[in-house]
Amino acid sequence: MNDALAHERLVGVLQLIDRWGGLYERRWGKQAPYQEQPELASQVDALIDEVRTRTKLAHDVITVMGEKELAAKVVEHEEGLYGGHPFTQARVAIVEAVAILAQREELAEIVGPIGPRLVASELHPNIWSAAAKLWDDGYVRPAVQTAATALEGLLQRIAGPGLSGENLAILFSINDPTIGSPRLRLRDVDPTSKTWKSAHEGAAALVRGAFMGVRNLVSHPGWPDPSPREAIEMLAVLSYVAHLIDRSDVVNSS
Repeated sequence: MNDALAHERLVGVLQLIDRWGGLYERRWGKQAPYQEQPELASQVDALIDEVRTRTKLAHDVITVMGEKELAAKVVEHEEGLYGGHPFTQARVAIVEAVAILAQREELAEIVGPIGPRLVASELHPNIWSAAAKLWDDGYVRPAVQTAATALEGLLQRIAGPGLSGENLAILFSINDPTIGSPRLRLRDVDPTSKTWKSAHEGAAALVRGAFMGVRNLVSHPGWPDPSPREAIEMLAVLSYVAHLIDRSDVVNSS
């Protein structure tokens, strides 16, 4: 969500409501000189449809902000229900929403860009399900080791138990399959394109990296325990390779 644009739009809606509200209050003699001014009726009527449309926009923006209870107040109500014109409650809610956005913008200036967050539960289900229990119990290193074993199992189901670790990269070899040595072919890459060779050689390199740069390191006692941040990045590498397997078809020698 573009907070700055949302802030600008809400302020615009607020200004429109205030402009219309001033006409409404003077029309019905609720502002000095406290005398009804029927000649303003046409202006009130002419502007109310725009107020309704922009108030609906404000409602939707505040909903997207995640402030559903506040958004529920940004509606037209019965005249006099909240002591003013039919958009009095909406105006108060929009003022509050503008304040929330201003606080968000100030926080963003303080902490800098937040960017996307990596959520462990959104990793490949085979990888996270293998690691989750150990991770939740505080065993970060064993969680990565177990997840790497799960990835190895996914690849061995295709290649057979005779291959292990980085040798499983042969599944993405650009060479044709041979008897007893199948291949994985990414189904969403055109085999006639230049991308095809790069995609499969890259996938093979990622398989080697997953075992040499992740599984082997956390399995060697000389490698320091990864921090939770490092461990989740390692799991992300394993997860990406697992997703590449899902995106591939198994091709056997004909």
